[in-house]
Amino acid sequence: MELDLYHLIYTSIIDADVNPSCVGDIIRTSRVKNRLDEITGVLVFDGWRFCQYIEGEREAVRSLAQIICEDVRHTQFTVLHEGPLDSGRMFADWSMAYALSQDDELLPGLSSLRGLAAVHRLHGLLPSLDMEP
Repeated sequence: MELDLYHLIYTSIIDADVNPSCVGDIIRTSRVKNRLDEITGVLVFDGWRFCQYIEGEREAVRSLAQIICEDVRHTQFTVLHEGPLDSGRMFADWSMAYALSQDDELLPGLSSLRGLAAVHRLHGLLPSLDMEP
């Protein structure tokens, strides 16, 4: 198991002035940068809400979260959980998996959770999503 693994999950809403097609650019850029920083995870998008789970070395995850928080393409950045990851990576093979959700209730329900409950809920939802590694 890797030392000092850390994970973070957040939700946000795409800015009203931003075209949702920007998500493709976000995924492409994230996959390259995350490989370099040894960060793995998943981004779920439902057309206007985001939920992202990232995992990796603590400082790399926290640094990425700060960059994401300051990104003007979204608003209402809300961390649902962050902390040490004792069980190993959930997405060891994916620098950034992507899932487009067709369920308008999935992300609002997830965003109401805090702590590990949010992480477990996202993990439980993944089989129902159309994932793109």
